[in-house]
Amino acid sequence: MIAIPVESQSSDTMSTKLFGNAQFFALVDPKSKTHSIIPNEGCGNGIKTASFLVDQGTTSALYGFLGDGPFHLMVREGIEVYWLGKETMPLKKAIETALSQTLIRVTPENAKEFLDPGTAAGACECGCSHD
Repeated sequence: MIAIPVESQSSDTMSTKLFGNAQFFALVDPKSKTHSIIPNEGCGNGIKTASFLVDQGTTSALYGFLGDGPFHLMVREGIEVYWLGKETMPLKKAIETALSQTLIRVTPENAKEFLDPGTAAGACECGCSHD
């Protein structure tokens, strides 16, 4: 299951920039290419959001802005993390992009280049130790 942070539950929703503040996630089945949109039970906290996606059985997560705490939690739990870019896009385009397998996979080795929490201070505000 591929998780894409989105702004709303409407069919014409857009991807959203801030991973931990996404109110909803589109969960995409890569085999059937179908999706459902669910409320983010961890909204407002990147670590809780990442844990929520683990609990949903997510295998891949896309993001625009993401701090290192949620990133490392997802990687430890076996979720592949991909950078969607810093601009929002229609969900349909985000799904097509995810399924095209052209996104950059973010790993601990290249994370410094692609992680950006998107906060005013430029630092992750999740409150974890970032291990």
